[in-house]
Amino acid sequence: MEGMLFRTLGNGRNVSALCLGAMNFGTSTPTDTAIAILDRFVEAGGTFIDTSNNYNQWHGHGGDSEELLGRWMRERGNRDELFIATKCGARTTVPGDPDDAHWEGLSSSAIDAAVKGSLSRLGVEQIDL
Repeated sequence: MEGMLFRTLGNGRNVSALCLGAMNFGTSTPTDTAIAILDRFVEAGGTFIDTSNNYNQWHGHGGDSEELLGRWMRERGNRDELFIATKCGARTTVPGDPDDAHWEGLSSSAIDAAVKGSLSRLGVEQIDL
């Protein structure tokens, strides 16, 4: 879309220079509002969306953002048009207590479990970043 800036990554993939953060999507940003924001971002030419496996664990169960994003992509059929980034390391290992003393950390087993969980919540076969 005219006006949206794009950047070429080292792998040759073009992504929008603006990245939409989805941190509060599904909890303090209600679902209908989050979906409207996602739709408008893509309509404006945006392709780069950021989430995390721990987002919203202070208000929900953690992963709410990834779940909402996954449902939206399936409903829109637009997964191949998007560049999805997610993160791990700070998801709580004690449900209901997201204190940093309980974060999953970055051991190889924690990263493996986090990636598998994110793939499932997002409903995708690969995470772009």
